[in-house]
Amino acid sequence: MWSTVDNLLSNAITTGCFPGCAIAAGLRGVVLYQKAFGHLTPNDSPAVTNDTRYDAGSLTQALATMPLTLKAMENGLISPDDPISRFLPDAPQDKRDITLEQLLTHTSGLAASFSLEHEAHSAGEALSALLAHPLENQPGAKVRQSAMGYILLGFLMEKVFNMPLDAAVKQYVTAPLGMTGTGYLPSGDHIAPTRITNESTLPSAGYPLDGNARFLHGIAGHAGLFTTINDLTRFTSMLAADGNCGKQSFLAQRSVHLAATDRTRGMNEAWSYSLRITKRSQPYLGHLWPSDGYGLQDPAGGSLLAVNPSDGFFVALLCNGHESPASREENDRLRKVLLNAAYAAFQHQTALA
Repeated sequence: MWSTVDNLLSNAITTGCFPGCAIAAGLRGVVLYQKAFGHLTPNDSPAVTNDTRYDAGSLTQALATMPLTLKAMENGLISPDDPISRFLPDAPQDKRDITLEQLLTHTSGLAASFSLEHEAHSAGEALSALLAHPLENQPGAKVRQSAMGYILLGFLMEKVFNMPLDAAVKQYVTAPLGMTGTGYLPSGDHIAPTRITNESTLPSAGYPLDGNARFLHGIAGHAGLFTTINDLTRFTSMLAADGNCGKQSFLAQRSVHLAATDRTRGMNEAWSYSLRITKRSQPYLGHLWPSDGYGLQDPAGGSLLAVNPSDGFFVALLCNGHESPASREENDRLRKVLLNAAYAAFQHQTALA
């Protein structure tokens, strides 16, 4: 039943979408299918395993910054309605009233992305440069996926928890979930090299693809995290199980519901907290997925997570593709056909059980 998924991923490696990948699918806390394909690099390198660490790219937003924000809410440190001026009293007038929820749902009006390196002399000036950059539209007016919003949210979480972002993510997210292979700036073996779009730059193991994450010394709210398929599966199955991980309750059920349901109703795209909601008119996860399914894909590398809350089915995929317009187009198509095949395999399997 899962042979179509096998064939799709094997073909993606053969055609050069990425040198290797790992995938898992399951039902709430139960893994139904898990497999690794290919190698660390295209040139006869070691085979990838379930312990291989991949650059999570923009999945960092869902794996680190979003759950850290939920933990801050559960601990009474923030409200999603709080304006950023509560934590940044010197925020410029045009940004003072941007709320944490607007950052979480990509409705802040901040630019989608720009190079901090071109607007700040050092990482220490990055926050000031981000706040000085003009808004692209009024806060709350439209959805525009913004990496800069999550960079800002990462800075805010450092202030809320009074510690560096990587330390807060470890203490409040990865350690409680037992995600021992997940973190910023990994070292050692079993790291899938990141492909940087620069012919003079060799693939780099343990350093993120994203330029702004590199400028911020590898630690940021929008990108920079590395993870394994075992850990991504653990996190995604926690969402599918309404906040539970094994016998542990990591997030309250209502926190997961808040973070995983449409918070931008009536706007141009349907988003929750860092996660995009699939709709019949916008089948982000594929045409077979119900319209309350949600997920996120890293457009540069192709890694993704997807959850259908109505039945608890989930999919986690890690790969180290290369960033180009053509590869992004192929990643978009692969996401839909792969998730359709996975959902069909799941329904065939459960129908026979």
